[in-house]
Amino acid sequence: MITSTETLPTSQINKVIPLLEKNYGNNLDSDYTEKIQELDRNFKYTSNSNAYWSEPEHSLLYGTPLYEQASLSQKLALNHLHWVLFYKRVADSETELIHYNTITADCLMAANSEYKMLVELLAHETSQERHHIHAFSLVNYKTTKALLGKKALINPVSDEVSVREQKRVQSSNYLSSAANLIAMFMLKSKKPSETENSRDGKEAKSQVSFPTNGFFNGFSGKSTQPRRQFFSDNWGSYPFLAANFYAVRYMANLGLKNHEFGLHTYYKKLQKNNEFIASPTAISHYHFLDEAFHTTTSLFLGRDFHKYLPKPSRYEKWIANLAILQAQHENLNAISGISTNRFLSDGDAIIFLMKLLQSPVFDMSAQEAMQWIEKCLCQEHQGFHVNLKVHNHLLSDLRKFAKQLDYLWPVNRNMSVMASGGSIKKSIQNNIKAFNEFAHNYALKENTDSGN
Repeated sequence: MITSTETLPTSQINKVIPLLEKNYGNNLDSDYTEKIQELDRNFKYTSNSNAYWSEPEHSLLYGTPLYEQASLSQKLALNHLHWVLFYKRVADSETELIHYNTITADCLMAANSEYKMLVELLAHETSQERHHIHAFSLVNYKTTKALLGKKALINPVSDEVSVREQKRVQSSNYLSSAANLIAMFMLKSKKPSETENSRDGKEAKSQVSFPTNGFFNGFSGKSTQPRRQFFSDNWGSYPFLAANFYAVRYMANLGLKNHEFGLHTYYKKLQKNNEFIASPTAISHYHFLDEAFHTTTSLFLGRDFHKYLPKPSRYEKWIANLAILQAQHENLNAISGISTNRFLSDGDAIIFLMKLLQSPVFDMSAQEAMQWIEKCLCQEHQGFHVNLKVHNHLLSDLRKFAKQLDYLWPVNRNMSVMASGGSIKKSIQNNIKAFNEFAHNYALKENTDSGN
């Protein structure tokens, strides 16, 4: 039986490699990363605090009753914090990508020495990601400090991460169990390709978790998979599955593009009108252009590359489908009423919202904050409908891509998990449950504290 671990004839890869070489060359010729570095070096929040960094609808809590009565300074703060939270997740995702880019490049190089260019291409993209991460982190640090105060600097969304992690363990049990069952029956007959090309690749494969909360966090083996490093082991061992990783990466790319295109358009509008362009807006613009090369890489590797590999085994198809299914569950399972580009339960963000509403931005009491959170999360408002529109656009793009992958299960080809999460009614019901649980626990804590 032919498996994807066999060495490939050079002639079979020529249809894809030239396209990737051209994309790589165009990336090398660009200077978008350098422009981001310059903006990074010169960023001061005070010089950018009086301007919107994106269209108003790209603001935290946009369309909620609270946003409608917010002052201009509060609306600016919500606009800036939306940028911060969005690029916190982007930075986390790019941190995770550094790991996966390395192990998949190493795997492909081991399969065929003609893939050396891919290793160089992915190394260059990884270098760019490091500069992106630095810029996002610096802007986020200075903005968070200015708006929320020093207490928020440790991690403004750390509590949200904790809540997501707890739910992730529960929601992913069936995925990990299925993966382990498949592995038990089929792994014995598989022999992963050994890699000898990159010490960095081997070191990357030894990592078992990330201190991040990006698009790929659910694949890290941190606490979601009983079998440690399950996806890392597979994406880094089988060329077909290495290519499958880029299908998942393309899903992340589409999610980024779905939101960042609006920031790019906003930049172009300001430029055309000779209006002031805030540094974060410019960073978004150049990042959008930089990531276009990465998106093209993901498309060619994720959609086309596997066609020039030997047919995958049943085991490989199962793991590839589990990866797509995991990506849906981890990132695309709900509608949000507090952010246009968020497709997760808003219940995960309640703790952060409490901190925000009691910060200098709103200066509310705990009781006031609780009342407003309930209005924003547990009642239908315009924000949910704005998010649903963005959700449906992304769903359409993801389905178009998935239909081009002939190995996908129907649940993945139709993006069924994401589609089932596209319900305002269901999201509000989930928010009510999460809010009531939070309010109950908060009351218990307050009673305990007062008793002491």
